[in-house]
This record gives sequence, structure tokens and C-alpha cells, in this order.
Amino acid sequence: MKFIFVPITAYLVYVWLLFIATGLVAFFCMQSFSGEKTLQSFYFSIIYLIAPYHLYLTLTNYVLGEAIAYIFIPIILLGMYKLLYKGEWITLAIGMTLMAYSHYVSLFISVEVCLLIGVCYLIQNRNIDISQVLSLLKSVILFVFLSFWQFVPLITDYIGKGLARPKPGFWLMQNLGDFIVSAFSNFATNRGGIGLALILASLIGWKLIDKNSKYMWGYLLGVLMVLMITTVFPWQYFENTSLAVIQFPYRYTSWAIAFLAIALSNILFNIQLKNVKEYCVSIMIVAIFIFLYAGSIYSDYARNIQKDSNIPVLSSKRKGEYKTLRTSSDTPIIINNGNYDYQFSYGALYGETDYMPMAAFNNSNSIFNRVSYVNGKREKFKQISLPNQIVYISNFKKNTRINLPALAYTNTVVKVNNKKVPYQISQRGTIEIKLLRNARSITVTYVPTKLLISGWILALITWIVIIGAYFRRKESSHY
Repeated sequence: MKFIFVPITAYLVYVWLLFIATGLVAFFCMQSFSGEKTLQSFYFSIIYLIAPYHLYLTLTNYVLGEAIAYIFIPIILLGMYKLLYKGEWITLAIGMTLMAYSHYVSLFISVEVCLLIGVCYLIQNRNIDISQVLSLLKSVILFVFLSFWQFVPLITDYIGKGLARPKPGFWLMQNLGDFIVSAFSNFATNRGGIGLALILASLIGWKLIDKNSKYMWGYLLGVLMVLMITTVFPWQYFENTSLAVIQFPYRYTSWAIAFLAIALSNILFNIQLKNVKEYCVSIMIVAIFIFLYAGSIYSDYARNIQKDSNIPVLSSKRKGEYKTLRTSSDTPIIINNGNYDYQFSYGALYGETDYMPMAAFNNSNSIFNRVSYVNGKREKFKQISLPNQIVYISNFKKNTRINLPALAYTNTVVKVNNKKVPYQISQRGTIEIKLLRNARSITVTYVPTKLLISGWILALITWIVIIGAYFRRKESSHY
């Protein structure tokens, strides 16, 4: 996009492409789930698309990994439904694979939700037959084929390598009362992010949904997700378990939206008003959703057009010591087409030290300031950042020992004058090498392992087979 549009326009076009993808995926998944009820599918796609938490991810706080993962939640839900009730296992594997490609924490939550759906199925049917177990096994195997490469770096570079990791726990929780009040406000935030329409659905849905229908399970699971977002759920008992990897219980909001949108779309589809034609009801419903959307994004719109002059505009590139773009108060700052490139001279407020070697984590200030040590003396070199490469320009007239501000990982490779050289890991967890005189450039790069490359090839072949089988099946269905 940046090669066609100016930066801000490019981002907005990208977000709208995400919106289109989200709406289309939601629509066609509901078409399959509902038995081709087009109007209900349309309602579901709108509700799912304009939910305040989705707007928070895309237009308010730019949480793009989670925003992309949000697209694929309906595929996973449809996949679980097809696996349990129709014996079809490919959809679930594809949905989980796309989730793995997007956001690891969302993948973890997806596994939790699938297990929860399985428990609900057992409660309702009291048994699972061998064909469903085999379908699940085949889905898991296909998932492994498609996404194994995603986990190779975890195995080769992360587990047991002494890297700093994001702090586990449960942060920024709301009590149920505050959550409901925030939801009624319908603002695009991570607090009460299901919004007005879905909080109403959660409060009155029990009366309006057929108790014996599959939509009632969607409603119940949606309400459960809402409770899991709040302090009603006893998260404090799970602080020392793997569940703490989610960090923020509000991340369950995406799933609460999906389940409650299933229920609400069914409620709206079944609305019948005397003396009012069906298309008039539909127009009124869509108009209400448009107004809700406009209200949700107004604060972002006002911020971006600088209606509130108290929000600062980024005025210059960083000079001197390292500092983050935003202060610890996490207040917004305006970026426009004129100052867009300035932001890259600053650090990120959150996540900058995640996955650093622990020695580097403890010496992060000198690394962020790009400080090198030449024979023990503090110096700075010209640094050029390229795709998967950092290049340092040097010109030493004699043999030198240099400690660079480049992190040392398992598969890091160092080249001097384009020739691979051995290196040591310094006390601050960075690259340390002996340079012979007349060394002009030092290149630090990451080289994929053969296992990772094999994973890429396996995934590519599997995708080709799946797509080819799909089109063959479509072609044969015409005869």
C-alpha cells in the first residue's frame, strides 16, 4: 500500500481491507452454519464487524496481530460445529492454522474455546463416537502440516534459551458492573468492548432464543465469555498456571462478541412486526447499527482531526538518548503524513524487551542507545537496518575486539566483509567479535534452520493439495 498511497491513507486502506475480509468471512461462515439464511448472515457480519472491541483493535489502538486473528474466529467456530455434527474436519484445521499465522495468544485462547465447546457437546449429548475422535485427530494432523514451521523457532531459539518473556498474569480486569456500564457507553475500547447491542442481547437473549436450538448454546457461551472477562471469574486462582499467558482477560472479548453475535443475529432474523414489511424492519435494524458504529468511532475521529488541541503532534525525530514515542502515561500522539517517518527513531512503550536474552534484558539501555564497546571503550557506529540484517560500517586500522549492540540468538550469523566469522556472546548478551584490520562492514543476520525451511515446504505443499482438492470437488459437483 505504501507504494501507492501516502502513509496514513495506506494504513486506512489496509484497515478497510481487513474490514472487508472480516465481514465476508463472518457472512459466509454464518451462511454455512445457519443453512443459507442470507439475512441472518448479513446481520451477523455487521454485528461482528462493528463491535467496539474490533474497532479498538483496528482504529483506536492498532493491535494488528489480534485484529487479523479476529477475522478467523468464525472459521474456527464453524469448524468445531462441522467436526462435531457433520464429521468434516478440514475447516477447523484451516481456521486454527490461520490463527497460528496471526497471533499466538489468540491461538491459545482458541484451543481453550474449542475444549469448552467440546465439554458443552458432551453435556448435551453425553457421548462422543469414534468417528468424531478420528475427525479431530485428522484435523490436528492437518494443522501440524500447515503450521509446524510457525513453532520451529520456539523449539530452536526460545525454549530453554534464557530469553526474557512477556510477564504472565491477569491485568486490567473490570468488575461486572463497570463492564456493563462501559458496554452501554459503546465506545471503541477494551473495556466493555462487546458494546450496547450485545450487552442488551446478553441481558434479554434468554427470553428470545429457542431453548432447544443451537443458538442457545451460542448465547450461553457468550455470557460465559463475558463473565470470564470480568472479576466474576476467579482468575487469581490461575496465576501460576498456563492460563496466565493471556495477560489480559479482556482478550476473551473477541469470542464473547462472536458467540453473542450468533445469538443476536438469530433474534433479529426472527423479528416480525405486524403491518410492517420485512424489508422495512431490515432497513431499520441496519440504520441502528450504522448509528452505533458512528458513535463508537467518534472519539477516534475527533482525535485524528485534532479537534482536541490538547493531544500533541509529533514534531521531530528523536535526538540523543533512547526514549519511547509515548510516555509512561500512554497518552496518544498525532502522526500525520508529514511526520510519519519520525516515529521510527523512537522506541515502543511496550514489548521492546520481550524475547531479549536475559543478559541483554539487564543491559537494555546501552543496547537501545546502540552503544558498542571497542577494546572496552564506549563508541557508536553507523548502523544500517535492512530486511533480516543489521550492517555496521567500520574502518579499523588494527586488530580490534568489538562488542556490538546486536542481540545474539541461536541461529544468528555474523559476516565481516561478507565472510562468515565466529563470534562470542558478550556479558550483555550481544555479539562480540575479533576484527582484523581493514574490516569495513559487519553484518548480523538470522539464518533459518533446515527444519524451518522444511516446515515452509511442507506447509506450501499441503496448501496446494487442499486448494487443488477444493477446486476438483467444485468442478465435479457441476456434473
